[in-house]
Amino acid sequence: MSVAKASLFRRAALSLLAGIALAFPAGAKADVLGGLSVRVGAFIPTREAVRDLTDFAVWGGGIEYKVPWVPNLFTGESWSTSISVDYHYSQRGQESPTDTTQIYRYIPASINQVYTFEEQRGFTPYAGISLTAATFSVGPRTHNGPVSVSSANRGSTGTLNPSHQSTITRFGGGLILGANWGKSLYWEGRYEWIHGGSPVKPEGFRTYIGYRF
Repeated sequence: MSVAKASLFRRAALSLLAGIALAFPAGAKADVLGGLSVRVGAFIPTREAVRDLTDFAVWGGGIEYKVPWVPNLFTGESWSTSISVDYHYSQRGQESPTDTTQIYRYIPASINQVYTFEEQRGFTPYAGISLTAATFSVGPRTHNGPVSVSSANRGSTGTLNPSHQSTITRFGGGLILGANWGKSLYWEGRYEWIHGGSPVKPEGFRTYIGYRF
């Protein structure tokens, strides 16, 4: 394809996308984003083995989407169901003169059901339960000896990292407590128990501040 034809094709494609966007009803756009929220927050581990690898809090963020088609465990108009996915990351230690790096990754994917109470002094509290698939890991697999900061070989040779945990997924559940301020802002906290025998499984508190579209 010639440069002129490629340029013409790109312009046509962009024009088509722009036309679709303009033709898409504003109400439908609002419906698509109506159940979506973005949030930032922290995972605060309660297991000592995880606290030794991270700071007090493992910072992160994620998204949540309300899904009306998932059946509620409990009946009533004040119950709602959502799906949330978050990502938390922590890196401690140093690469030189001795490599002591510890990287902790935690990706919780949850199905949540909450009950929203009546408005109290400008905010509406809510409480509920969650079922979570917790994916987590600790790296790197190995630590080098004395290395320079620019070394590209960290993790490929050296001594085994005693805290290393390959990426695994374990299931668990927890309790949720939160509050909505107006129609958009909210705070949420939860405590989750994770099944399994890994000493670095991500049990503990998660807390977020979010914005609903």
